[in-house]
Amino acid sequence: MKIVFELRKEKIAQNGLIPIQLVLRHDGKRIRKNTGFSVLESHWNGYRVKPNLKKEPNNNYEIINSELQLIEEKVNKLFLYLKGNEIPFSVEKFNEIFENKEEIIENKFDFFICFEEYIEKGKLTKTPNTIKGQTTVKNYLEAFSKETNSTIAFDKMDDVFFDSLMSYSYQTRKIKQNYFAKIIKVLKSFLSWAVEKNYTQNRDFEKFKATEHDIDIIFLTFEELMRLYNFQFDSERLSHARDFYCMGCFTGLRFSDLEKLHLANITDDHIILSIQKTKTQNHAIKLNKYAKAILGKYKGTIYEPLPIISSQKFNEYIKECCELVEINQLFTIHWFVGNKKKSLTQPKYKFITSHTARKTFITNSLLLGMEPKAIKKIANIKKDAVLDKYMKVTEAFTDEQMDKAWG
Repeated sequence: MKIVFELRKEKIAQNGLIPIQLVLRHDGKRIRKNTGFSVLESHWNGYRVKPNLKKEPNNNYEIINSELQLIEEKVNKLFLYLKGNEIPFSVEKFNEIFENKEEIIENKFDFFICFEEYIEKGKLTKTPNTIKGQTTVKNYLEAFSKETNSTIAFDKMDDVFFDSLMSYSYQTRKIKQNYFAKIIKVLKSFLSWAVEKNYTQNRDFEKFKATEHDIDIIFLTFEELMRLYNFQFDSERLSHARDFYCMGCFTGLRFSDLEKLHLANITDDHIILSIQKTKTQNHAIKLNKYAKAILGKYKGTIYEPLPIISSQKFNEYIKECCELVEINQLFTIHWFVGNKKKSLTQPKYKFITSHTARKTFITNSLLLGMEPKAIKKIANIKKDAVLDKYMKVTEAFTDEQMDKAWG
């Protein structure tokens, strides 16, 4: 649906005033409507009336522009009414409702039913992780609505809603600021989609802002990684968890990509696969000697190419592995809840999860002198800002090592 206002130049009056008409284009049909207002051609900017010059007579541009805006809003409401009541569009039906002097009762689309539609339609083009994140946000908003006894609707997406959601998130749920920022990002994406679908014309959500803070990057140093890699575990489940983790440390692959690894993805010197998160096709990674040794261990076994472990069990087992290897240096992480900075200090092994394997690869590759461009390509990093975070970490790490060595 496209709305424009045009001048009917064939109807110019003797005093030079030209009628302004509404032109609506939708579904291959065009509808013209007189607005009842006229303007000099020199005062028309192609969309609205320009202010008159001081030496010219008053052209009432503010009044006319305000009325044109009301007409445009009326047309938008009309289409929402048709869509919400599942009434097929036709020129006759449009004219019937448009000429009705009574206020159009705008159908209120259910916020969560529309959110579900947004998620379902996204499954055709978006990755499973993205869909999972959107579903989590929808569930979070439903919990907010229930626990605060508040109604969530498109016409309530304003500053009052935002402040209430932020208060609930930080004071009641005590979530981290970066998680709140992700919730707002998904919510704004959904609401932008809803505007495009004509489910709402409320754009107050565009003012919503939630800032992410840099997070602590947890990684194994090269020495810690080698200790883990070479350790002889008595337990097969721990050996499997260690090998799976180290494969991520030596290739930069995410857990979600490693668990889908098949023999067809592996050649003598490369892993070639499609990356799930970024939807990158035929991504090639050169196998270093450590990665080759891990794959060689499982060649011809029932586990080939790698043992598969559930993510929940894996995160439990890898902590146990790192504790046995004595990766227990005290480590402090920081985060924000609202504007309050929080911190937690624990032995490092308690912070090790599947996500830290990829971080270990990127950080150690930088420390070992690999070119940043090569790391971006191998690790399939799309944004420079992502790698910049690791550059800061490696600078801090090398400064720390200098102090330890030289004082």
